Amino acid sequence: MDIISLLILFIYSIIILGILVYISPILSAIVMIVVPVVFLFIISDYAVSFFSIVQFSYSGIQIYNLHILLFIWSAYIGIIAYAEMLTWYLLRGTQIKPVIQEPPAVQEEQPKKPVSGLNDFFQKLFKILKGEKIKPKP
Repeated sequence: MDIISLLILFIYSIIILGILVYISPILSAIVMIVVPVVFLFIISDYAVSFFSIVQFSYSGIQIYNLHILLFIWSAYIGIIAYAEMLTWYLLRGTQIKPVIQEPPAVQEEQPKKPVSGLNDFFQKLFKILKGEKIKPKP
């Protein structure tokens, strides 16, 4: 078991978590994928040897650093997707809708028709359920 490689993966995941919380989930996803790929292109021999270090064996199955990296990726991609969906859901209803009001001279009162008590009750109830305010009778 190589302690240095576990420490490197721990620091990598702390950096990703810091970017995720304090900066942006999208930027953390980009950094999460770009950093290992850049190391593979720049120092490919060391990166391949780092990913092929066996950390431990469980029931005859060897767990490499690559498996741990994929575990970190899957966990953070789930967190990033959840954060983005939650942000979208919370912000989808906050857009300001313009309210068009007619000038008071154009608005004319319609003549009142006799309404039965039950019909008047249901109209008021429907307005309350829609969230409108009911004007009290003088």
